[in-house]
Amino acid sequence: MMNLPQSRRLLQPSSLTYVAVAVLLAVSLTAAAAPPTPPVVLHLRNGDRITGEILREDTKGLVIRSPVAGKLTVARDAILRREVPGTTDSPSAAVRPDPPPKAATPVPLPTVASPASTNAPTQVLSLSGNPWLPSWIAPFITNWHGNVGLGMNLGFGTTERQTFFVTANATHAWQRIANSVNYNAAYGLVNDVEAANRMEGLLKTDVFVDHRHRLYVYNLMLGGYDAIRLINRRLEEGVGVGYRIYERPRLIVNVELGGQYQRFDYSQQGDRSIWSARISESLIWKPSDKLALTQKIQYMPNVSDLSDYRVRFDLIASYPLFKRITMSLNAVNEYESLPPRGVDNNDLQITTNVNITF
Repeated sequence: MMNLPQSRRLLQPSSLTYVAVAVLLAVSLTAAAAPPTPPVVLHLRNGDRITGEILREDTKGLVIRSPVAGKLTVARDAILRREVPGTTDSPSAAVRPDPPPKAATPVPLPTVASPASTNAPTQVLSLSGNPWLPSWIAPFITNWHGNVGLGMNLGFGTTERQTFFVTANATHAWQRIANSVNYNAAYGLVNDVEAANRMEGLLKTDVFVDHRHRLYVYNLMLGGYDAIRLINRRLEEGVGVGYRIYERPRLIVNVELGGQYQRFDYSQQGDRSIWSARISESLIWKPSDKLALTQKIQYMPNVSDLSDYRVRFDLIASYPLFKRITMSLNAVNEYESLPPRGVDNNDLQITTNVNITF
């Protein structure tokens, strides 16, 4: 029997979930003892920028490990120059141009993978040779990576339960722009009583405004519903600024400050609109070549009533099973100080799923 998603109070975390948590934490603590390697920044001829640790290099190109994209194979002809952040001994050591290409070949666009990428090197992808594709739109179509996950929780006996869910995540990067798309949905029954019926989609765009790719502005859109929490429709729109306070090949930490408009349409009470502040912290950590941890916490207080606030915590731990197959443990905990009538303040969801990466 598979124990995958847990929905509200009716589905409790199983022993399989606790074992998965213990295994992932043990692997991460063991791998974290490895000494850090200074990062290298590759500036590509198409305007992209990749930060990571160079694993190997030859006359044709190199393999670099990025905390966001995993392992990438980059052709030497695609590299304009490379930079070693923090090197002050000599300017030539800090920024070194790569030799020009030997032949006039099309410049491939490197793909950027999600934190759930596998350990296998990712080949660069280019659509620039297609005559039907305008050159200005090619970077927005190509540089995408992500995963799709499917799962179920089935139980037959004294308690009959069937829950099905789907998740999808994708990331895109081109020059100063970074996009992320997230989608999740679940539906389930416990003893023929609806225990899960929710869907949520999110689109976030970051635009870096400095040459170091530290300071950025963002736009965030979210929509969905949750029948169990009596929310017929939920819409959010937010803008703000963010700063990358730490960046190394295995660890990236961001903080954000902004404003958020929230609209809730309830099934058993009046609708309401909220203007909230948004304070957020997020990190991507790769304690080993395979294990990847993504964590985010958000605090959104109502600017007109500070006793009305929401706190959300997300944690994803992913581990590759095969070249394009990963296993992940997802935990989402959301707290509302003023939830709909008859609904608990706290909502915890724990899921384990198998993902197909692309």
